[in-house]
Amino acid sequence: MCTYLPNMIFQVPRFTFHVLLFIGIIGSFQGFASSEMAFIPAGSFQMGSDNGRPNETPVHQVSLDAFYMDKHETTNADYRAFVLANPRWQKAVVKVRDYLRHWNDNDFPVGMDRYPVTYVTHEAAQAYCEWRGKRLPTEAEWEKAARGRQLGQLYPWGNQVDPNAANYDSRGVRSGGLKNMQRYLAPVDHFPPNGYHLYNMGGNVAEWCEDRYLPHYRRSRLVKDSRFRKRPNDATESEGRVNQRTAPAKGPFVVRGGSWFDPIFDLRCAARAYALSGAYYHIGFRCAESED
Repeated sequence: MCTYLPNMIFQVPRFTFHVLLFIGIIGSFQGFASSEMAFIPAGSFQMGSDNGRPNETPVHQVSLDAFYMDKHETTNADYRAFVLANPRWQKAVVKVRDYLRHWNDNDFPVGMDRYPVTYVTHEAAQAYCEWRGKRLPTEAEWEKAARGRQLGQLYPWGNQVDPNAANYDSRGVRSGGLKNMQRYLAPVDHFPPNGYHLYNMGGNVAEWCEDRYLPHYRRSRLVKDSRFRKRPNDATESEGRVNQRTAPAKGPFVVRGGSWFDPIFDLRCAARAYALSGAYYHIGFRCAESED
């Protein structure tokens, strides 16, 4: 919880340090909303779909090492703890349009502590996960986790459209204004979890993945996506390595899961989207962690 403190000890006054230490101790008892993680076992699965959009093809087998995924999307309260501990990521410092748009300095809107943080860039999401000793999930990890042990199912909750399983399809809303966010977003534990006990893998907010986006999967042999076995960004011969080498530094990056704004078709486990790194009203994130 307080891994940032040793790096700050020589940079802040003693009084400030002890205040931060106290906050860290309290945080260790209360826990972060996204501190609970689900274990996703090692194994292979069929990634992609031949019945969706062209960028979901071809269906191909991917072998993954075991990993952990945050049960919940990262909340406003989680992210506030991060920006307080890391001033370079505070709203007044980050010069990106709409970054933390509805925040007042370092404070999120009243009553939205358990709601997913939005208007955060890909780089900010990466920095948050690294601060937590984690990382963003790869696209393959995200899709396997979304399927929730039922590797052939259409949506994270099953094969049937279920308006009680997720929030989605608010396309009549034309802005990410605060009133709309408060009306259409939901707390990170509002809807039932999937088979891996992961919440909101479809709907609520779409989620950044680590990978840079390519319009098609590679047509090749079985892909072993184990780039994080040693450390983040240690890519093997996988889709991730091609993405890393061919896309510009600002992306576009893969976005998964669909959001409160998107049609039900975008909530399918295999559905792919992408965005340049920026601050968007419908994109948030959660973290992952390798088994060892």
